[in-house]
Amino acid sequence: MSSLLLAGPVRTLECITEKFVVDFANGIDVARDPWRSQQGKAFYQRLKEEFAGQNRKRYWGLDGAAPENMEASLAWLGQLTGTVAKSYLAACLIHERLSQMETASARVAYYSAEGREQLSQIKKVLEQRVSKLELQLRNSDLYRQGTVHCEQIFARWRTGHYFSFSPAGRCYVALQELRWGTFGDALRLCSEEQAELLLELAHGLAINRLAEDVNASPRTRHYYHEWLTAPSVPDLMEHKDALIWLGNGSDSDRHPVSYSVTQSWQGITLGMPRICSAMRLGSAMVEEIFR
Repeated sequence: MSSLLLAGPVRTLECITEKFVVDFANGIDVARDPWRSQQGKAFYQRLKEEFAGQNRKRYWGLDGAAPENMEASLAWLGQLTGTVAKSYLAACLIHERLSQMETASARVAYYSAEGREQLSQIKKVLEQRVSKLELQLRNSDLYRQGTVHCEQIFARWRTGHYFSFSPAGRCYVALQELRWGTFGDALRLCSEEQAELLLELAHGLAINRLAEDVNASPRTRHYYHEWLTAPSVPDLMEHKDALIWLGNGSDSDRHPVSYSVTQSWQGITLGMPRICSAMRLGSAMVEEIFR
């Protein structure tokens, strides 16, 4: 993990850096606020300050949503994609956003010629990186690497890395670590049969860890509060804010369990079972995140 990242309660989450850079790319030249909550927005702003530092923040004009600051934001994005965002998923999502911006730049007058050229150059560099990463991944034993990554993440959970989150929150952050890492790459690039085997592995490990965290069998049902209540620890609110930010893209209709687990500022959704087992909860989150 980058040494720039805050040394706070989420320092063990490797997906933080990847999601941050994607969020930054998605926020360039966007008038509408993408944040569902003030907690998620505030956590993102703290991350941005950690990465940039106050002096560099002023230098690059990172807070500027106005067109005149777009070039500065693109320059910083180029730096971040070259030094911080390492995953294939992050590279693909950032490239997708740059493609959208390039299409828009052809019909929007305020894009300067320099801005269009800068955008084109960053996009070309990222295209090369995506191709290189995909080639490297396809030439490796992705299924084995995905299996190892999955086992490593759940071993971290077992040894207390995610203890400061609620039991369901631990499951969510573990699955996000998988999604942004080698496991997620394997799911996207392996054969369909191998991808199903990897999902079965994630299902089983998620269910068993959830059950162990509440000292019950996988089929024992509990009231949802038991799954969603975090332990009283230092920096409890920062952990909650981090979870809200990680789950910012969850939709209450399409991802009712993930939304209820992460968006603690809201009430639980109609699709979230009020009484559920580790089997039901773990299976639902795996399906919502990876399907």
